[in-house]
Amino acid sequence: MKDVLAKCLIVSLMLPVVSFAETVKLTGKTTSKVTAHVARPNNLFVTDDKGGWFDQGLQMQQLGGWETPYEAQARLKVVSTSGVFQVRLDSPLTITHQSNPALAFRTPTVKLAPEGGVSKPLLVGQGTEFQNPAASGTGNDSVGYYKLDIAAYPPAGDFKSTTGTYKGMLSMTFEPVVKAP
Repeated sequence: MKDVLAKCLIVSLMLPVVSFAETVKLTGKTTSKVTAHVARPNNLFVTDDKGGWFDQGLQMQQLGGWETPYEAQARLKVVSTSGVFQVRLDSPLTITHQSNPALAFRTPTVKLAPEGGVSKPLLVGQGTEFQNPAASGTGNDSVGYYKLDIAAYPPAGDFKSTTGTYKGMLSMTFEPVVKAP
């Protein structure tokens, strides 16, 4: 019974509020025109040719005789809004023996070439410029494929004294080239 009385009391308190409610009529401007400009970001994405990266690293192979360089190649995909970018090495490539760092590969070189184009050497602290093919349409990013070539001669000495596992870190910077309008 107390519950019924409490509910009736609550309803009776709400009645004055409901009975005083009025309809409000708005006059004047009821619509507005909003204009916005959405700027497209400048993209520069570098991946392997399948859109991923080289999680297992690159393995160098010596395909010629003992005095030929070890080599590794990789195919890179570059997606760019402007189509123009530069690449530089962040530090010299060093490939050293895991347990004897005094043993190091000699004369390492790193080159990059547009697919079907001429290789350009990549240097520490000096950007080398590349141009992607034209974009497929207005508002689209350009997509280019590039061949990364890495080569280095084995350490001096005979095979028995230089055999083992070697490792190195290749660090490169890709950045868009800004042109004055």
